[in-house]
Amino acid sequence: MARRAPRWAWVLSLGLIGTIGCDDGVTPALSDFRFDGSAEDSALVLLLSVDFHDGDGDLSDGVLETFIDDRPTTAGALGLTALFLESGLALGVTDGTLEFVLELALDSSAVPGGTFRIGARATDGLQHSSSTQEITLKISE
Repeated sequence: MARRAPRWAWVLSLGLIGTIGCDDGVTPALSDFRFDGSAEDSALVLLLSVDFHDGDGDLSDGVLETFIDDRPTTAGALGLTALFLESGLALGVTDGTLEFVLELALDSSAVPGGTFRIGARATDGLQHSSSTQEITLKISE
């Protein structure tokens, strides 16, 4: 009898970490980082969004870095110009919501009931970096 592979689904666990920080007019701030669900065709493709504020409006010239359990993801730095446009935002806006996708590659240690943290940090065009916002996800079968 063939063993059926588990179908992965993600459950958002309580646990938003990070602070907005002070508004000095130049350092970007991220807030309300959230898991919006999985792609219809793959539970390993996560739909994510995060609110931002950037007083000097140069965030679209920067990058968004993503982390899993404090380690950089293989996605590398995501160009924010493309993310702004894909999120329907004009370049240079100082407040908004960025929507992005992160595809996971799970190893054999990922078991139902296990958790992991996803983090996001933005760096603007002048190399000012936000604090890292994190969410914790739980693997369920």
